[in-house]
Amino acid sequence: MLRATLRGFLAHRGRLLLSALAVVLSVAFVVGSLIFSDTVSRTFDRLFKSTASDVSVGPRSEFAESATYGTGRIATVPAALLDRVRAVPGVARAHLDVTARNVTLIDARGKEVGPTSHAPTMATDWNPGPRSPVRLSQGQAPHGEGQALVDADTARRGRVRIGDTLRVIAGPGTFPVRITGIAAFTTTNPGAALVFLDTPTAQARLLGDRRAATSIQAEAAPGVSDRELKGRIAAALGHDRRYELRTADEQATSDAASFGTFLKIIKYVMVGFAGVAVLVGVFLIVNTFSMLVAQRTRELGLLRALGADRGQVRRSVLVEALLLGLVGSTLGLAAGVGLAVGLIRLLGLLGMNLSAADLAFRWPTPVAAYVVGMGVTFVAAYLPSRRAARVSPMAALAETEVPGSARPLRVRAVLGVLTGA
Repeated sequence: MLRATLRGFLAHRGRLLLSALAVVLSVAFVVGSLIFSDTVSRTFDRLFKSTASDVSVGPRSEFAESATYGTGRIATVPAALLDRVRAVPGVARAHLDVTARNVTLIDARGKEVGPTSHAPTMATDWNPGPRSPVRLSQGQAPHGEGQALVDADTARRGRVRIGDTLRVIAGPGTFPVRITGIAAFTTTNPGAALVFLDTPTAQARLLGDRRAATSIQAEAAPGVSDRELKGRIAAALGHDRRYELRTADEQATSDAASFGTFLKIIKYVMVGFAGVAVLVGVFLIVNTFSMLVAQRTRELGLLRALGADRGQVRRSVLVEALLLGLVGSTLGLAAGVGLAVGLIRLLGLLGMNLSAADLAFRWPTPVAAYVVGMGVTFVAAYLPSRRAARVSPMAALAETEVPGSARPLRVRAVLGVLTGA
């Protein structure tokens, strides 16, 4: 029976092709969505962890929301906190952080200079350090009013050169800047456009107050843990409830949670496509195996006449389905990897530069591939296998043929190929 089943599978591989394609598509969408989301998550987790300061002091969330709601102003902390943080034992280095999200850059022609992927344009103070995500690659750092850097990707997309003048539209107002240098990313570029000012200018132009900052960033001295430093800074600030202290891990977790919404949207869309592909695959496989059972009525009747019982006939059809699922899942797994690579390159065209060499291929991915592929084919072939088991041994003596001819099938095949294309 096993040899007969294998021969039957190979003999009808042409008719199984469409069903195999349905399995390949179903598995490819599942695998592609898993690899893509895992890769993006791992890449950005690394980015957030590598660039976060050991301890950050910012406005507490509830106070920040009440400060910004209805006013559009950025929630801040007093810049004078910097001296108190620097005086804490165990602080090796501390600096102000001034960041404004969703500013707008305009060139001399009045055209917006920014990402094409609807990512934000951010203005921040220039504070190079070992954990900075960018480094100065051309020109010089900004000093004083009217000078700024832009990141290399924005400069390339917007054709911005050193010496060009741009206008920055921020909350407190609009102001011109002359580009003095270009900053290149040292890590993954999340797709945002970045413009850098010196710290006093950023305070005045982005926050409207030279005595304010969006946060204080502190780095721990050797031998001092982040959690220990957080406790010391909190004690030095008198455990003031207006401020929220976060370690590097806590900040990275918060950033990843904010970014996770974007990932979930993409993942749900791809899983939706996978669901459609699985549904179509079920119908195709049921159809294919129903036709095969109808065309093999005499063959199945002969097997019954030679001594095969109903269970053996049913199992032979199910084994063919599992073989189909095995082949389709393997091909779908490879196609899913290719799909993930294609999505990563597509994001690169939109400004989010990820490396296809960093693909995250975790063990649940192949498990999901074979569970989906083989599970779909097994479930879809179950009803045809029960019909096959009901074929009588007397069917081997029948002269009936399945209605139809090769010509309509060829017409359908051509129309199907054209529709698929």
